[in-house]
Amino acid sequence: MENSPTQTTTAERYESAGPPDRILVADDDEGVRDVLASALRRAAYRVGCAHDGEAAWEALSANGYDLLITDHEMPRLTGLELLRRVRDRKPGVPVILISGTLPLDEPELLRLIEPGLALEKPFSLKDLLGAVRRVIVPSPSPAGPIRAG
Repeated sequence: MENSPTQTTTAERYESAGPPDRILVADDDEGVRDVLASALRRAAYRVGCAHDGEAAWEALSANGYDLLITDHEMPRLTGLELLRRVRDRKPGVPVILISGTLPLDEPELLRLIEPGLALEKPFSLKDLLGAVRRVIVPSPSPAGPIRAG
């Protein structure tokens, strides 16, 4: 089977892009965290995980990540609180904010997720992988909340 010019296989991704991108997944729901991490690993990303916002901040501070995927509703540090900290101290790190209760009325939301976007739960793994590709390889379209459905 032949790939179209816009599709790449996992092997081609390793060959053409060098080392895989490093992604940190922060979610207090272990099942969600494990499913997301597994899907990202199958797509040839290197993945770290954090069980809450504070653990995510510690991991981001200690390691270089190319992307942060974070839930909003988490103990010790919410997704928005984590994003405020990231924007203050590591402003170039792209983020994908995921939540069943996206804070769309938060005036700072767009500023905090730039560069990045938001995904409303539930979303498919296809939606997630598409969002990751959009954020890691920026496209000309503006980022903003995406409603899966």
